[in-house]
Amino acid sequence: MNGRAGTRSRWIRASALTLAMGAAVGTLASCGSGGPVTYSGGRLEEVDRAGATAEDDTRPASRDEARGRELALEGMRLLKTADTVRVGVDMETAKGHQKVSLHMDRRNNCTGAFDAGPTQRGDLIVVAGGATYIRFTDAALDAIVEMGVRRGPRTAERVRERTALARGKYLKIPAGAGAGAGAGAGAGGSAGPMAGCDLDKITEKIGTPDLDGVITAGPVIRRYGEAVTPLVETKDGQRTKVYVAASGKPYILGVEAAQSGGVFSGGARTMSMRMSDYDEPVAAVAPAPAQTLDIARIRPGGSGGGLFEV
Repeated sequence: MNGRAGTRSRWIRASALTLAMGAAVGTLASCGSGGPVTYSGGRLEEVDRAGATAEDDTRPASRDEARGRELALEGMRLLKTADTVRVGVDMETAKGHQKVSLHMDRRNNCTGAFDAGPTQRGDLIVVAGGATYIRFTDAALDAIVEMGVRRGPRTAERVRERTALARGKYLKIPAGAGAGAGAGAGAGGSAGPMAGCDLDKITEKIGTPDLDGVITAGPVIRRYGEAVTPLVETKDGQRTKVYVAASGKPYILGVEAAQSGGVFSGGARTMSMRMSDYDEPVAAVAPAPAQTLDIARIRPGGSGGGLFEV
């Protein structure tokens, strides 16, 4: 990489990870049982013009760099203006494999699934202006029961009772529920699923790259079952690839990033992201009453602590 890349090629990585964090953190924090997944450093580093020199600014870009910059700008413009998009995030961290998939629109409708460990698996529905519905898998509820048994007979009895009520049902969390309303086993629910389902908030944090930033376009390859153009950035041993559609409009279809430092709490090692279903309607419909269980039945009076309190 040349001198320009040293200071201004950070945008593509920062944009991708900002989107990934926005999609993943709110959902895993509120639905999981191992405590919230947090980003340790606040906002990802922004593009930095400091240190640029006249020599850097006048150095001609290669053909692949010019093409990469053009595709990156247009791909991000399409993402930032899309009415809906499905974002799937898959992270390998020191705490294990974590993933979340959300299909969201700009009215805060959202559907998806999450998996952050044995007790943290299920799916969710967020209805704009209404409630959030979370349904744990049977395997996750079994794992929660096992945790309760290890805490002693009193806890085991309470957890068995509550998981039995929740089995096969969507847990209904009313709109505007406070910090204690999370559905995690032992998680305080400090960030609700809505935090990860607000497409406006996620995309507004994605900046605009310096026109002199170096992003290199590679030859067309096959990925996700279609032709894509890879856009590559490498800095300090950290490599990010963004794949945009090679035919039609250059929609961003995927991102792969390796990280040697601690971008995520717990030290994320790799992250991949898949984007699809641009401008496809989000089917966020409240489950039938017979399929739902109001959390007030499990936690009368909205008492603090995790939903299953293991």
